[in-house]
Amino acid sequence: MKTQRQGGGRAVVRGVISEPGRFKSLTVTGHLAYDGSGLSRGTVTMPDPNSNDLVKVDMVQDGAKMYMRSSRFGTLPDGREWLGLDLSLGDDVSSSFPASGDAREELELLEQTAGGVDEIGKEDVRGVATTRYRSEISVSESANRLREEGADTMASAVEERGGPAQVEAWIDAKGLVRRMRIVQSMPGEEGEGPQTTDMRIDFFDFGLEPEIDVPDSNEVFDATSLAKEELDG
Repeated sequence: MKTQRQGGGRAVVRGVISEPGRFKSLTVTGHLAYDGSGLSRGTVTMPDPNSNDLVKVDMVQDGAKMYMRSSRFGTLPDGREWLGLDLSLGDDVSSSFPASGDAREELELLEQTAGGVDEIGKEDVRGVATTRYRSEISVSESANRLREEGADTMASAVEERGGPAQVEAWIDAKGLVRRMRIVQSMPGEEGEGPQTTDMRIDFFDFGLEPEIDVPDSNEVFDATSLAKEELDG
């Protein structure tokens, strides 16, 4: 599929997160640019589940490293501006994680499923005619894929707390992915319903080469160890 050779581009994101027992639903919107090599930058906006005030988060991703900045974080230690997180949780992954929203990553999700891909029908996406496809990804498939990349810690977390995902792709006549949708349900805390995430990403401006600056280490508070402690529970 030609999307894998298009390099960078832009994307818009819309997601709905629901978790009965904690909040009814949260709508997340955002936009990003990616360069096709694992770098992306963007901004997402979401309501605070307690106050319903809108929260804006700036994000930069460099392979497995995610950097986030928001006034809602308050004052970070040592006056750092960015909150950093290693998405591999410290594992020595065999290759870099593609940028969030990079169409190559989404294609791999479909291509590696055991159940195959079903053609759903024809639809226009942002004025472009596409064919819509759907596939299911099990927890074991997600975990195995992570282990193949060397992300054993994340794979174990997926097996313990993850859930199956339904993935859809809208592909145009040139073989370009114009839209992706991922719907996933994960077990909730004891006494609470499952958390469901419904995320849609539209891709456009293929071939873009954006300049993306990664925060300097002296600007970042690394929260990876805190995230691992939370997962270890």
